[in-house]
Amino acid sequence: MNSSLFVALVVPTLSGIFSASLFLLARHQVDRVVERAAFAYAGFAIGMSLQYFEPFGFALSRFLSNAIFLASMVVLSTALMARHGRRAPLVAMSAIVVVALTALAWGLIGEPNLTLRVAAASLGFAAVSGLLAYKLWRISGPTLVDRILLGAAVFITAGSVIRPAVIYLLQGGLGTEQLFFQSLYWLSLVLSAVFFLSIIALTLISSASLDTIETLRTEAGTDMLSGALNRRGFEQGAIRLIRKAECQGQPVSLVLADLDHFKQVNDHFGHACGDAAIRKFAECLVEQAGADVLVGRLGGEEFAILASGVAAPAARLMAEGMRVGLSLYALDGMPADRRLTASFGVAQLTPSETLASLVERADQALYAAKAAGRDRVRVSALPEEAREGEEALEPARAGHGH
Repeated sequence: MNSSLFVALVVPTLSGIFSASLFLLARHQVDRVVERAAFAYAGFAIGMSLQYFEPFGFALSRFLSNAIFLASMVVLSTALMARHGRRAPLVAMSAIVVVALTALAWGLIGEPNLTLRVAAASLGFAAVSGLLAYKLWRISGPTLVDRILLGAAVFITAGSVIRPAVIYLLQGGLGTEQLFFQSLYWLSLVLSAVFFLSIIALTLISSASLDTIETLRTEAGTDMLSGALNRRGFEQGAIRLIRKAECQGQPVSLVLADLDHFKQVNDHFGHACGDAAIRKFAECLVEQAGADVLVGRLGGEEFAILASGVAAPAARLMAEGMRVGLSLYALDGMPADRRLTASFGVAQLTPSETLASLVERADQALYAAKAAGRDRVRVSALPEEAREGEEALEPARAGHGH
């Protein structure tokens, strides 16, 4: 294999590998970002192959090659913009492609000229990637991935303009038609393409893979019926929240909530109604809890709410809001005069207390609320207060059930 053919196969082979990898990854993605990038890389592979093998003759193959290159860059731009929920400026990019291809066609057929063709293709590519770079730069709060992609777009733009100009000035031209693929210009273009196509593809693959892992992690910690955290997800989040609160010297309170007479809901109105009750209960808890509060379904109809920066009195008021809010919900499948109610147990974390001990105290308070008639809140006294002879469970001052 001679060096010219080896160089000819580098970009198509690499682009084809990246395209296949992106297509495989796209099967596990909800959005179309990775899939669009996969089509773009397939286009780069086809476009570069047409440069060398000319299956449609010299002029048509070169024209199709550059048209596919430019179209692939537009598709890649739509993929990178879609990562942020934005649309690429397709009208402006399409106008750039039309102008570039018109000049290219003139350099192929009207007045054959290698320099004109290189200028048309390079400047067209630079204009599309430059417009992409500008749009990426305008996006606020960029992540490391965004900065890498922006840097790649900027360097592609600069390289497409500077590289042919510098080589033209140094050599007094871009070489002859016959030796074009052995020229310094073409070798530099191939090396640049390999570098930047690799950077963009690997960045997209890494980003999409991390997104997939995070999605799987989130699903593993989420209860599918209620949308709240499941027991595993809640416990993991609770450990992190407690550690952070301890470092910041903030109080932490736990609320355990349990639907009253849930078995009767299932028995009298059906399991579909019971599932709807669980979802409505979770919706009420999340709505009343607010942001930065963990809400998890521990099992059955029992939920847990863990709040940082909230002492027991404030947690009791939060639980009262949840109790009253739930009674206002109407549930499909149940009579209008029948409303859901729930009982709540509240406990505040004490120094050096474990999560298991905190849950046990909140559970005792919940049991007291059930024993007192349900549809009410009970607060667990601090262990120190209990040792001093105070009541282990103090009733909430707010209104009782109805």
